[in-house]
Amino acid sequence: MTRDKIDLEQITSLSKELFHQYYSGELELWFSCLDKDSVYLGTGEPILFGKDVIIEHFKHCQGKISRIVQEEYFPIALDTSTAQVCGEIIVENPEGRTYQAITHFTMVYRNTGGCLKLIHQHNSYEYIRSQKNDIIKLDLNSTQFVRDLLLKQPSAKRMPVRSGTQTLFLNPLTIMYVQSLGKKTEIVGIDRVISCNSPLGQLAKELPNIFYPLRRGYLVNTLYIVAIRRFEAELISGICLPIPALTYTKVKKDFLETIGGKAQQT
Repeated sequence: MTRDKIDLEQITSLSKELFHQYYSGELELWFSCLDKDSVYLGTGEPILFGKDVIIEHFKHCQGKISRIVQEEYFPIALDTSTAQVCGEIIVENPEGRTYQAITHFTMVYRNTGGCLKLIHQHNSYEYIRSQKNDIIKLDLNSTQFVRDLLLKQPSAKRMPVRSGTQTLFLNPLTIMYVQSLGKKTEIVGIDRVISCNSPLGQLAKELPNIFYPLRRGYLVNTLYIVAIRRFEAELISGICLPIPALTYTKVKKDFLETIGGKAQQT
C-alpha cells in the first residue's frame, strides 16, 4: 500500500469545507471523505465504528442549518502520510436562538495512494448563552404562563445556594434548568442566571422531582417545557436545549408521560 506525503494546507482547507457544508445542512462531502474504518466520538453520542455506521447515525441531520460565527483550525503532522486538524467552531441558530454551540474538534486524516481519507473524528460540544449577562426577557403571554404556573403549584421550600461569597435562597419552582460547568453549576431562572459553587450532582439532591436529566450535565424543569422536537426541547422563554440523538426517543416518551400526567391531575 502506497502512502503519499500529506499536505497540511490541504487538510486544513478540507476540514473547513467539511464543517461549512455540515452546518449548511449538506453532509454528502463529509460522508464521502470517511474511511471505511473511520471512528467517530462525540459528546452525548455512542462511539461509532465504520463509515456505514456513521452515515446511518447522522443521515437524519441533513438539512439542519446552523450559522458559523467563529472558527479556528490548527494542523499537526503525525507522520509523513498522517496528520490531524484541531480547532474550535462556534455556531448559532439562524433564527436567533438564545444559545450558541461550541464544537472543539480533532480530525485525523491519512493520505493513501493520493486519496485523502478521514480516519478519526472527535467532537466535544459546549452550549452557552449568546448574551450571558442579560436578564431573561419574557413576553406578556410567557409572563402570564409563569404567573399561573407558580400560583397553581404548592409553595416550595426555598433552597440555599452558594454563589461566590454569598448565599442565595431560591424558590426551585422559579428555576428553568441547571447545567454543569465543571465543578460549578449554572442556574438559569425565569429572571436571572446564577453561578453556583456546588457541582450538579450535589444540587440535584436538593431539587424537586420535576427536574429531568435531559442530557449529561443538564437538569430541566419540566414545568417550563412547551415543545419537544428532533433533537431539542423548547422552554417557555424560547430557549432550546439539545437532546442527544441516542436518547431522544426515551426523553420524548418520558416527557409525554411526565407532563401528560401532570396535566391530567390539574
